[in-house]
Amino acid sequence: MRKKLVVVYSRVSSSSQNLREQLDAANNFLKLRNINKDEVLYLKDFNVSATKNDASNRPAYKRLLGLVSEDKVDTIIIYSRDRGTRDFFEASEFIELVNQHGVEVVYTATDEIPYNKNSSIESFYGIFSQQEGKNIKRRTTDATKRYPGQVIGYERIKREMEDGSKKVFFLMDNDRSKTIKSLFKEFSQVSTKEDFVNVLIKYGKRLNSHSTVIKILQRPFYTAHCITDFGYDELTHVEAIIPLELFEDVQDTLNKFIEEYEEKVSRAKENILLNPICGQCNKEMKFKKALDKPSYFVCSSKHKKVVIELDEVNKVIEETVIKETQQYTLTVYKPIFQSHLKGVLDNLVHSKQHKEHLLKKSMLTLASGNIVSNDQLKKSQMKIQEIQDQIDVIDREIIHVNSLKNEVKTISNIVEPAIERLTESDLETLIELLVKDIKIFQDYLEINMYSLVFEKGVS
Repeated sequence: MRKKLVVVYSRVSSSSQNLREQLDAANNFLKLRNINKDEVLYLKDFNVSATKNDASNRPAYKRLLGLVSEDKVDTIIIYSRDRGTRDFFEASEFIELVNQHGVEVVYTATDEIPYNKNSSIESFYGIFSQQEGKNIKRRTTDATKRYPGQVIGYERIKREMEDGSKKVFFLMDNDRSKTIKSLFKEFSQVSTKEDFVNVLIKYGKRLNSHSTVIKILQRPFYTAHCITDFGYDELTHVEAIIPLELFEDVQDTLNKFIEEYEEKVSRAKENILLNPICGQCNKEMKFKKALDKPSYFVCSSKHKKVVIELDEVNKVIEETVIKETQQYTLTVYKPIFQSHLKGVLDNLVHSKQHKEHLLKKSMLTLASGNIVSNDQLKKSQMKIQEIQDQIDVIDREIIHVNSLKNEVKTISNIVEPAIERLTESDLETLIELLVKDIKIFQDYLEINMYSLVFEKGVS
């Protein structure tokens, strides 16, 4: 039997960290167990966050799970639980998998509680690994809120303090800061969708884009505050461009329009029959709902922008599916039906011939006079009747199959009207069954159907 593996798994979430501490601890354990390092498989995820990437996007961890699933692992050595996963559900799946395959799990960190084969207890420990991951993410986010990199409207300045330490300050740049101040004041007066759109268009040109304007309007940093779980915290190192009261007034107005906009986006997404693929880079295109334009799909991933409206995609898909269903249902499936029915009919005819042969043989035996007892006579008569009944059944099946053959000829009279009466749900089902994907190129689109490819020009 092939010897199972001892696997050392290690992970760090950023390039500024290193694996040295984890590997040293693992090697110390190997030494205690008298395990030769040359016989150990080292799996390493470097610069891979477990809070940002699920198990399928952590290559070494994914390989580890695969080896365990193949029953190739005897022992897994990990520094701590949070090196494997920071997600409770992933941790539960890991526990179930290693217990199922009888894998020994060893944690080498000094204060780490040893692995417990009781899945409930081990899952309980896993909850804390997940919570710590959330805390790290929260600390990072809080730091970014208080001391971001560059912020539109500010100059980021480092000053040396009296004690020799350096502190970061954010001072108005007296250029875009004036634009931002004007933006907040003007937006606080918005009352209609037309006003809303006009303000975004006006300031979008000055501040790079509409989305940038929205982000600025939602950022309390411009009031020298940040939002925490407990409300607003004042940022003494930031020069306020607008008062907090103005910011809160703008939020009331902005949220009304955002809710309406998100509702429209949600409704538009419900109308997506199939998310198209970019023909240039083969990636799924992004759905966009512009403020004053129809919904559309777009992709510009390291290539010239490819754009198509949602309504145009849906129209082409619907027309193609209906047309191809009408054209190909009969040409593709009618021969299949006929071939199948012919095979069934041939089998029935052959079976009938066999039964008739048996019937003839039984009747000859009865007529020969070799049957001497009443019991044998009765059995022979019953056998003849049974065979005759079987032949009658076959005859009825032959008649039924011939009837089906005639019905296939009338399918064309049924299919076309049925397709014209398709409900929205029926059409969606057909699209799901028949359309593999739709690719959008600069001047045409391509619909790939299962087994068939059709190209449609884009006007």
